Amino acid sequence: MELLPFYDESFVDNFSRFENSKSSRRVFRSSRRGSPEAPARTELRAWGGGRMALLYRATRLRDRADTHVFVFVVTRSATRDPDRDVTSKDFCCAHQRWAVAFSRHDDALGESETRGNRFPMSPAITIAVRAGVYLVWRGGGEGVRVYADFAFTLLSRDHFSANEGFSGEQVRFSAGRLAQGRGRCVPLRELSTRFADSRGEFQLELAMSRVRTLYSCELRAPRLESAPVAFAGYDWAVALSANGEALRLVRLSGGSARCRARYALAAAAGDRRAHSGPLEHVCDAEDSAPAWTVGRWLASAAAARGSGLRLTLELVWARALAEVRVPLAGSAAACYDRDRQAWALRCDTHSDSVRLHMLYRDVHHVPRNHLRYVSWSAWLVSDTGNTDSTEDAVPLPGAPFSHYYAQENADEGLMMETPLSMREASAPGCRFVHTGATGGSGELLVRLEWSECYLLFQATYHIYDDLCRRHGHQMR
Repeated sequence: MELLPFYDESFVDNFSRFENSKSSRRVFRSSRRGSPEAPARTELRAWGGGRMALLYRATRLRDRADTHVFVFVVTRSATRDPDRDVTSKDFCCAHQRWAVAFSRHDDALGESETRGNRFPMSPAITIAVRAGVYLVWRGGGEGVRVYADFAFTLLSRDHFSANEGFSGEQVRFSAGRLAQGRGRCVPLRELSTRFADSRGEFQLELAMSRVRTLYSCELRAPRLESAPVAFAGYDWAVALSANGEALRLVRLSGGSARCRARYALAAAAGDRRAHSGPLEHVCDAEDSAPAWTVGRWLASAAAARGSGLRLTLELVWARALAEVRVPLAGSAAACYDRDRQAWALRCDTHSDSVRLHMLYRDVHHVPRNHLRYVSWSAWLVSDTGNTDSTEDAVPLPGAPFSHYYAQENADEGLMMETPLSMREASAPGCRFVHTGATGGSGELLVRLEWSECYLLFQATYHIYDDLCRRHGHQMR
C-alpha cells in the first residue's frame, strides 16, 4: 500500500525537489496550520492570485463507493509560465480538505531514446519537460492516516479514447506523505498540442472514492484521552471513562453547533480485542457521545506499564445540524449553514399538503461569475420523544435536496414537499405540530442536515461544458 504500480522511479526524487521548492512551500504551508474557530460568517472568496487550477464542476455519484468527481480548468500558466506554481484552492471530499498541485520534471533522453538523430556522431541528448500532478491532503496530524481511491484524467479535446490518466487504490496519506501522484505524467509538448485549447487551457478530472480516515494511538495512565484529531471542521478525541471500562468520542471544538457523527472504535491489548461496529450520535462541544462499554480488561490495559491500550478510531462522517421551529402561519424562521450563511424556512399551506419554502438569504454574497452548490437533507421531528433520534423524525420526500446558487439580489427559493397533509396538521393532537412560544397555530420542528458545499468557477453554461457533452455523445 506504500508503493503503487502507477509510481515511476522518479517519483521520490521529483517530489522531493517539488516539496523543497519555494512554490511547494506555498502549496503545503496551510497543511501545517491549526484549525481556528470559524468566524461569524465565512466569506465566500472567488478564485484568484496564484490559483491557476480552478474547480469548475463537482458531482457526487451516490454509488456504493461514494464517488466524487471534480473537474478543474487549468490555465495556460501550467504550460507557458515555468516560474509560477500551479495549484488549486482547497476543496472538501469525505470531510477532508484536499488540493491538486502540478510539478515539472526535466528528462534527459539518451541515444536509445533518440534513434534517428541526423547527427549520430554528436551526443544524442535532448531535454523533455514533463508535467506531474499530485493529490495533496491538507491534514497531517500524528497518528492520522487517510486512504483513498483516486484517478486523474486529462480530457482530450478531440475524443474520449485519447484521454490520458492514472489511478491508485487505497493510497495512503499521512503526515509524512501529504501528496501522492505521478511525477512524469505527460510531456508538456503533448499537453499543449493534445489537451489544451486555443487559449492554452485544459481540463483535468479527478475521481475520488472509498475515502477512509483512521486514527491510531496508545492510551496508558495517567493519559486517559487521545490527542485531538481534526475531521469535518471539528477537533475530536477519544477518552477513557472514569471506571476505565468504556470509551467515548468527545468533540472539542465547534461551540454549541450540533452535528451528527458516524464513527467506529476498536481497542486491543495483548491478545484481547474488541470492535464497536458502526456508531452514530448527535453531539456538540458540551455533549460527548454515549460510552462504548468494553469490559474490565480495558482498565487493566490502560493502567499497565507495558504497551498499554492500543486504540483505533475510524471517522466516517460528521454533518452539521440545524433545528428550526417554523410557524404554520406567520413569518419565516431563520437558520444558518456550516459557512454561517443565512437561510430562511417558511410554511406554505396553500395546497393539500404542508410544504416548506427554503430560501437562501445570503445569495447576494456568492462571488460574481461563480456558483455555490449546496446539498442538504430535511426531516420533520415529532413532539413525542427524543429529538436527537432518527426514529422520531420523518424524512422529507425527495431528499437529499441540492441547488446551484449564483449571485442575485434575492433567492426565489426551493419548495420541499412534506408527508404531512393540511388535514392532519389542522387536527388536534397532531404529533408533528409543536406548541408555539406564543401560542397561535403551532409550529413544525424541522431538522436540516447540511451535506456537500462547493464554490465553483463559471456561473453560466460555458464552452468548457461542451467537452464533457462531446465525450458523452462519443461513448454512446
